[in-house]
Amino acid sequence: MRKSILSAAVALLAIGATAGAQAQNVIANGDFELANVATGGFESFANLGWNNLQWGSYSGTSSIVDVAGDQSARVNGGDAIWSAFQVTAAGDYEISFDTFGDGYFSLYNASTGTALSMNFLSNVTETTVAAGVYTLNTTDVYRLYFGSTVLPPTFSNSLTVDNVSVAAVPEPETYAMMLAGLGALGLMNRRRMNGKRA
Repeated sequence: MRKSILSAAVALLAIGATAGAQAQNVIANGDFELANVATGGFESFANLGWNNLQWGSYSGTSSIVDVAGDQSARVNGGDAIWSAFQVTAAGDYEISFDTFGDGYFSLYNASTGTALSMNFLSNVTETTVAAGVYTLNTTDVYRLYFGSTVLPPTFSNSLTVDNVSVAAVPEPETYAMMLAGLGALGLMNRRRMNGKRA
C-alpha cells in the first residue's frame, strides 16, 4: 500500500513538472529587460535577441526605452523589429504582448515562406494585451514582427511593445490526468485513514 502511494505521488510530480515546462516562453528577451538602459534613455538592439529590419533606403528608428524603470521596445517611423524562434513540441501556442501606439504585428513561418497572421494595432490611448493561439510545428523556424505605421500628416508614428510571450497552451488532457491523480491520492488516503480507525 505504501509503495502504491509513493508511486502515485511520483507520477503526480512528474505530470506537474511537464505541465510547468510546457508554459515556458520561447521568445528571448520578450520583456526587453536584458539591456541596462538608464531611465529615460535609449539604446540600440545589438545583441538583445531582437533584430531591426532596415527597409532599404528608408528606415525609421527602433530602440529600447526605459520609462520609470520598465524597459520596452519602441519602433518609430515605419521601421520594424523581429525575433526568430522554434518550438520544442508541436501544438497550440499562445502569442501575447502589450502594445501602445499604432502599428502591426505579424507571425511569419520562415521555413515555408508564409505569413500566419498580420494584424494592425490601433490603440493610441492605452496599453492592452493582444493575444492569439496558433498551431506551430517543431521543424519550422518562425519570426514574430512588430512594426510602426507611417501615416499622414506626420508620417511618423510609433509603437511601443513589451512583455512579448510565445508559450504552449496546456492541453485539457493534462489537467484531466492531474485531477484524476489527485482524486486517486485522495481516495487512497481516505481508505488508509478508514483502515486505521477499524
